[in-house]
Amino acid sequence: MRSRGLVVAIAVVLAVLAAVGVIVYTNSVKSGGGTKSTEVIVANQDIPANTPLNPLLDQGVFGTVSVPNDTLVAGAVTSENELRDQTTSATIYKNEQIPTSRLSTGQGNVLGITDGHVGLGISLDGPNSVNGYIQNNDQVVLYATYPKGTVVSKQSLKQVLSPAQFQKFLNSVQGTATGPTGVITMPVDFTTTLVKSVRVLAVNNPPVDSSTGKPGSGGATLVLDMVPADAQTLVLANTDATQIWLGLLPPNKDNTPATGYNEPGTFGVPLAKVTGVNGQ
Repeated sequence: MRSRGLVVAIAVVLAVLAAVGVIVYTNSVKSGGGTKSTEVIVANQDIPANTPLNPLLDQGVFGTVSVPNDTLVAGAVTSENELRDQTTSATIYKNEQIPTSRLSTGQGNVLGITDGHVGLGISLDGPNSVNGYIQNNDQVVLYATYPKGTVVSKQSLKQVLSPAQFQKFLNSVQGTATGPTGVITMPVDFTTTLVKSVRVLAVNNPPVDSSTGKPGSGGATLVLDMVPADAQTLVLANTDATQIWLGLLPPNKDNTPATGYNEPGTFGVPLAKVTGVNGQ
């Protein structure tokens, strides 16, 4: 009997402790002390890039999960309405949060090309494409290396050199100018910034090494959101330059992406760009 009474007493104590725990938890939530969370939309399957989402919405491919606010990704989709009439610009993986950066607005502009820009594709070797670390919506700078004998305009040089630097350069290449007086034949190989900043619309990087979680060796193909004049310069450089490199730009101090610009490249323009500039 004494044993039975002890069991009953222990059960009563545990019940009281459980009730107290519920009260404490409830008060904690009411006072804001509990972990706050947000309902986000996730897919129940992997969805490749360039996939229209309306048919998948109609098939019930998407659902909601609750995630702690401290793990909420920037721009996470919280309503299926945000996915309506959208197309993926990058792969969406099963059960992961869906950032709006992986969506493209409208059916006729799958990649989300900026108004007045063109999407231009380019393929580069591993080191030239930052070894596979470039992602969608990153900003990159383009560098081009031209060979000795490339013809550039004096006006191009004036836009990137100070007057003193320009005069020093002219003194160092005296006798190398050919053809129109407004151009100079470069006496050495040279590298220049071709485009200061441009947004990456889409990228296909080398496969990730499963043992390290890092991109493997190999090249990358990219689509860039380019001002038309920059696109022309890049197409020409792809023919005349000996090398093209991309540099990955950091985000701004407020963590927004590095912004692009609306001017064409100015230096390192090959012969076709300076024909007929006599008198410059």
